[in-house]
Amino acid sequence: MKKSKVDQMIDNLEVCIDFLGLNDEQTGEVLAATNQLGVNVEYFCHEFMEKSSIELHNPDYLNIAEFNATFWEF
Repeated sequence: MKKSKVDQMIDNLEVCIDFLGLNDEQTGEVLAATNQLGVNVEYFCHEFMEKSSIELHNPDYLNIAEFNATFWEF
C-alpha cells in the first residue's frame, strides 16, 4: 500500500531529524534535493550518504600532484 504524501513527509522529517541529526536548514536542503530527484529521504540516505565514523577518503589516493610527479617530467 502506497503511503499518503503527508505520511511520507512525516517519515522524511523523522529520518532527517532523528537519524541524520540535521538542523532546519540542512533538513530543507535534503528535502528539496530528494523532492527534485523524486525519491524519499530514507532511500537517498541509504544509497548516497555515508554516516559512519570510518575515514573513507584517503587524501593520497589518486593525488594528482603525486601522479604528475611520478609520470611526467617538469
